Amino acid sequence: MRLRSKVLVSLLVLFGIFGGLLRPLGLIRPFTFPTTGMAPALLPGDHFMMEGLTYVVRKPHRGDIIVFKTDGMQAPLPAGQIYIKRVVGEPGERLRLTEGKLYVNDKPISLRNAAGEIVYVSSPWSKYLVSGSDTVMVPDGHYFVLGDNSTNSSDSRIWGFVPARNVMGRAGICYWPRNRIGGIE
Repeated sequence: MRLRSKVLVSLLVLFGIFGGLLRPLGLIRPFTFPTTGMAPALLPGDHFMMEGLTYVVRKPHRGDIIVFKTDGMQAPLPAGQIYIKRVVGEPGERLRLTEGKLYVNDKPISLRNAAGEIVYVSSPWSKYLVSGSDTVMVPDGHYFVLGDNSTNSSDSRIWGFVPARNVMGRAGICYWPRNRIGGIE
């Protein structure tokens, strides 16, 4: 049995054991990713497991890929949806996007995924971070999230901030398709 297959079997056994306890509490949950907005971290058709245990112990950090509900958020987001995006701004931080780079409190921040450093571009539909001189302050109790594929992502640039109460958990591991099994970067 190859190492990758052994890892998959081990993960499935662990999720089977712990899933019976954690899933009813909403602390572990499977998802299938539908869009290209987070490519290459998540691709259309990827099956991944969200885990909420991390956020029982700590708050989301910049770089985390979070799963959140859209309930009570600004239009054009419909209520009752679940989105997956990367945290780029934490409560109290001032953000700016200039020439593809993210600045937090006027310091350049490099976020990476499987393809390398993430380059962020402005969207023609942006309400926030429209130009290189535009800044946004993340309110207390909220996060600013962006998709890794910023040319094809509906994210905080368009609809604003994610309330901390809406965060369900963190995208943990991809378990299907077989060639993408492993941690999500």
